[in-house]
Amino acid sequence: MPALTAFARAVTTTNTWIGRLVSYAVLILFVLLLGDVIMRYITQSPISWSSLASKMVFGIYAIIGGGYLLARRDHVNVDLFYGSFSPRKKAATDIATSFLFFLFLGVLLSESYSMAYDSISRLEVSYETTWRPAIWPSKSMIFVAALLLLLQGIVKLIADIMILLGHEVDESVFGPIHDDENDAKESV
Repeated sequence: MPALTAFARAVTTTNTWIGRLVSYAVLILFVLLLGDVIMRYITQSPISWSSLASKMVFGIYAIIGGGYLLARRDHVNVDLFYGSFSPRKKAATDIATSFLFFLFLGVLLSESYSMAYDSISRLEVSYETTWRPAIWPSKSMIFVAALLLLLQGIVKLIADIMILLGHEVDESVFGPIHDDENDAKESV
């Protein structure tokens, strides 16, 4: 168990650190878009590269946050029935449906690896503007984000198995697990 705990702590800490770091990208987006709006009013013309730069920053911001969201259990859920389940029943449901998550990530990893490899091998740039920024780093981040999400998914699966087996799960290692309202309803 110490090896699993060390693995889970490393993955959760990495995703949490990256999520917090990347959250500052919103400030970069704000500055880019504000500068573009100001230039439209002053010069009647937008900054030629700000739209593409905003897309690239937002793209990285949106995809890299997946592992962080899973570590914090902040993804959107349809809680029609699931929300009323006990932690053990939620864990059993999550284990039963995890193959969908891993199937999706398998396809995402495969496709994003191919796209990143192709983009890096050509040192791909965008021809949308005269700026011609390198877009291979952005495309590579899709693969990195999928890998981080996969690792956090494995950590969540381990936590769900531990919950189902009745083991205590350290939330500082595995991320938030319990819903305080439903902890009292501990029945499966």
